[in-house]
Amino acid sequence: TYDTYRKVGKEYARWLADKGVKYSKLADTEHYAKEYLESRLDSGKSLYTLKMERSALGMIYGHSLDIPLPVRHSEDVKRSRHETDNDKHISRTGKYKDVFTMVTATGCRRCDVKSLTVNSLIEKDGRYFLDIKQSKGGRDRFAPVLPDKVTEIKVIIDRARENGQHKLFEHIPKEIDIHSLRREYAQALYNTLKDNRSLRDEYLTHYPSRQEKVKSPYYKDREGNVFERDTVWVVTNALGHTRIDTSITSYLK
Repeated sequence: TYDTYRKVGKEYARWLADKGVKYSKLADTEHYAKEYLESRLDSGKSLYTLKMERSALGMIYGHSLDIPLPVRHSEDVKRSRHETDNDKHISRTGKYKDVFTMVTATGCRRCDVKSLTVNSLIEKDGRYFLDIKQSKGGRDRFAPVLPDKVTEIKVIIDRARENGQHKLFEHIPKEIDIHSLRREYAQALYNTLKDNRSLRDEYLTHYPSRQEKVKSPYYKDREGNVFERDTVWVVTNALGHTRIDTSITSYLK
């Protein structure tokens, strides 16, 4: 995150310089932030990128910037909702079958898959999890293995151990669309826990309580879709996020 925000700051500084802006204090440039984001929007940058850049500029100026951005609707999100040209030629039953199995069973990011070892699978009270160290943002996380895929994951790890391996995977092709596989995992986990609330409640004990106070156990989005908050909270933590709306918009719809 630091590296990303630093990059945004440098790009913003270059933009100010190209405009010939003269200033003696950083605060004198703040009113240019809105114009900068508008120029980024006009150049075709995604709403996701604009939100990140607005956050980065807020860090630079020391407070959140009240700059409105267009509303993104789920139907406008095109990334990884279908098979892509990149991964359609890589068979799920071929050479990289175990990579596909691991991600759809555990929701690993690409960086997580690369770091998995024979010791990453742990058992707690009869339930299996991946103990993922130093994931995105340097955060550790605990990802439930889908119950119907536990046996397959054990086979992958046992085979690696028998072969004398420490790391599970030496190579993950860049053509494999990991995001779409995480989306499969998120939906499968949500549907599993929606139908098995006792299991959901078990998983909840492994994650921090939500900070916001809510009146309803349900979350309704702008399109009228309704989700169970506690169930989405488990999915959110399993994916390594902190906001349930991120899980809903990017993975569950």
